[in-house]
Amino acid sequence: MDLSTNFILAVAALLGLNRLIFHTPGWENRRMIFWGLQILNLTVIVALIAIGIPGFTGAAKAIDWVLALLLVHHVVTNNGRLMAALNKAGHTETPEGSLKREQLKAALGRGREE
Repeated sequence: MDLSTNFILAVAALLGLNRLIFHTPGWENRRMIFWGLQILNLTVIVALIAIGIPGFTGAAKAIDWVLALLLVHHVVTNNGRLMAALNKAGHTETPEGSLKREQLKAALGRGREE
């Protein structure tokens, strides 16, 4: 196989890893794996946009952007899933944060009444 085929297969494997991580039990407690995958996603995004897939020129550059945007979608989705899992477990809200949130909501409510 040539370099471009290997690179496309590596991106496909990365997309598969993005799906696989959420099917493993206790994934939200394995932050090193989660953040390692996120850093790998961002590295591949930058490589796709800056360098592109070797051998793809001209109109085929759109493939680079489509794959990069698909990985951006996974980065955002992965972070959303992590935040949802942490909120469900009650790990993200502190008493000070909760008090400040209520104060901000009250201030916004007063601003709407005027």
